[in-house]
Amino acid sequence: MLALGAGAVAAGAAVSLLRHPGGVAWDTVYAEDGAVFLADAVAAPGWGGLLSAYAGYYHLVPRLLGALAAAFPAPAAATVLAVSAAAVTAGVAVLVFVASTGHLSSLLARVLVAAPVVVAPLAQQEVPNSVANLHWPALYAVFWLLIWTPPGRVGRMVAPAVLLLTALSDILIVAFLPLAALRWLLRRDRYSAVLAGLLAIGIMVQMTARFTGSGSRDLTLDPLPPVTGYLLRAVPATVLGERWLPEAGADPRRLALAAAAWLLLAVVLLVAVRRVTSPRWVLAGAAAAQSVVLYGLPVVLTGVAPSRYAVAPGLLLVVALVALLHPAPPPAGSATPAGPATTSAGPAAGGEQPAPAPPRRATRAPLVAFALLCIAVWTVNLQVDTERTHGPGWRAEVDRAQMRCAEDATARVELRITPAASGWRASLPCDYLVD
Repeated sequence: MLALGAGAVAAGAAVSLLRHPGGVAWDTVYAEDGAVFLADAVAAPGWGGLLSAYAGYYHLVPRLLGALAAAFPAPAAATVLAVSAAAVTAGVAVLVFVASTGHLSSLLARVLVAAPVVVAPLAQQEVPNSVANLHWPALYAVFWLLIWTPPGRVGRMVAPAVLLLTALSDILIVAFLPLAALRWLLRRDRYSAVLAGLLAIGIMVQMTARFTGSGSRDLTLDPLPPVTGYLLRAVPATVLGERWLPEAGADPRRLALAAAAWLLLAVVLLVAVRRVTSPRWVLAGAAAAQSVVLYGLPVVLTGVAPSRYAVAPGLLLVVALVALLHPAPPPAGSATPAGPATTSAGPAAGGEQPAPAPPRRATRAPLVAFALLCIAVWTVNLQVDTERTHGPGWRAEVDRAQMRCAEDATARVELRITPAASGWRASLPCDYLVD
């Protein structure tokens, strides 16, 4: 089983890296990956900088991976950052697949909620293979960790560890506090208390960055952006992918595609209400509610709605749809024993009992149809042209910096990183660049 999981992580990481055409994933460094987490790790090696706040909260996992990249020679930093981010993303997908077993009996359903962690058809510009954006798939995993009761010791160790690492990497973990509290109130067991306690610890640590003003950011409380963003961006991008969506929020084509996406959601809900499937109502409701909250919270606090904000909410929306389309399990003992045919005449026909009504068969067609739609959307959006596609190449930048260091070994050199047009640079000392 361990070998199978490791193979799945390796395969998922490979798919994630290949999402950037031409192998640029391991020769480009994205934004904060280089300008903040790699640069800070080089400037303050060891444990000192792990709990340094940036943008108003702490980022433990990105700083750990930045420190890992800084431990390698400078030319390898881009590869280490990309591969580690891809591996963590794939690991999250495998964790979700395992954690969903207790709620989704269908193998296809479990694949549908795990695969989009790697192949999500939105936020390709920012999220894939970026250590700075690992908290988005991690937040999605937290939802599953809070509704999962691992059957074994390994799971009971891994789940709290992942929960704590996520809580120390993103202040948005506060959005899951009601779910954690509800779990503890319903179960009142030690494991639920541990999860709630770790979540509370993470929130308190994150709040210190806010209250002390470390890396603070301005906040806004405008309720309109989260509503329009969820209606016109998050849901259509999740269901249909970003490739076909125009950039303009009020573009007629975007409005039409948004209407099509919401129509699909209405059809799925109708199928579930009509009992064509065997819907998991509690799971669907919890995932849908968490999706709305997790999207609305960062948007209402910042007043902007970038595509990366829709990643975890979009994945939760997929969970809600899959839960509504879940097929009924095959009925036990459905085979009709051989023997004389029975009739409904009952005792009047020789004392024979009436034949039992045929059991309801598993209805897989709606879930299969949704899976085919997902495969089509994920395939179309698997590789798109992003700013990383056009560089700048990390090794070429390191070579240029080393030439500058040959003139002045005490200098700091600014290396251009993606997106270079927006002015992103990684400022690194020559003693690291030429080591």
